Amino acid sequence: MTRTAVILNDTSTRYHHGCARVMRLLVDGLERHGLDVTARSPARNDWTRDEAFLREMKRASLIVVNGEGTLHHGRAAGAALLKVADHPARGQTPLALVNALWEHNPDEWGARLRRFDLIAARDSASAEAMRLASGRDVRWLPDLSLSAPAEVSPTRRNGVIVGDSVKPAPRRVLGAAAARLPQARLVPTKTLRSKIWSAAPARAALASAWYGRLRLPPLEMPRDEAAYLERIAAARLHLTGRFHAVCLSMLTETPFLALASNASKIERLLSDSGLGLDRLIALDEADDLPARRDFEPRETAAIRAFLETAQTRAEALFSDLAALAKARR
Repeated sequence: MTRTAVILNDTSTRYHHGCARVMRLLVDGLERHGLDVTARSPARNDWTRDEAFLREMKRASLIVVNGEGTLHHGRAAGAALLKVADHPARGQTPLALVNALWEHNPDEWGARLRRFDLIAARDSASAEAMRLASGRDVRWLPDLSLSAPAEVSPTRRNGVIVGDSVKPAPRRVLGAAAARLPQARLVPTKTLRSKIWSAAPARAALASAWYGRLRLPPLEMPRDEAAYLERIAAARLHLTGRFHAVCLSMLTETPFLALASNASKIERLLSDSGLGLDRLIALDEADDLPARRDFEPRETAAIRAFLETAQTRAEALFSDLAALAKARR
């Protein structure tokens, strides 16, 4: 018997290399454990009006909600995802929430959480918050972007790459650092899949819009996840305000310094990994960002242990998701 799964909140459509990697590894994991993924609802899509998706949901053996960075501060996009718990097309189909951040959400969201058959957070604080909100057991494992090796080519590290942020103020700070530091290049996590960005004037205009009208170094737009990982792995230091940029820096053992994002996601990642908050930089400290800050041996050891945890727990998660699908009557 062929068992199928559908996925809500396909974040690969947001054109971020980290999100593309999460979705690739999520689908690969489900398929490796015998589930055929028949439909994926894009992030911010009104899935309740998507008749083709709803038809596949009704037929599915398992519904998987990719929580990622959506379930925080009571956002409408998060509420829309949780509504699947009570939707008629769900019926009695097993329902799983995976890779979820949970922060500052309304109490009433807990009632919908209780309808999920499996809940997996991507950080320990989210796991505890969802346990309290739902009264259910909640597991945690590191973000799925960390659930497989980077598979990058060994290379000599050189220079600084400067990423971006979801928030304008940190983006401007990062732009100022890129303009000041020697051998710096702008390499955002976000990629726009259009030929227009292959032209230097278009990339310069984009950099100016994102980072401010500074004397900026060139803006590089890696073509895909693999190219982005190779670029990070070749850097001596990565400055960023993006959660997944920090994840992929850990994955490639690239030293990084980070600015906070729009939720506590980076702080939680650093705490769970055992690194602590020493690599988190406040906005008013950004004028003194260095061109180099290598990992200490204890940091490298902590990262390697964290990656092993990510991969072991991810494999257990996929096995349990497959078992959940098999349990459907």
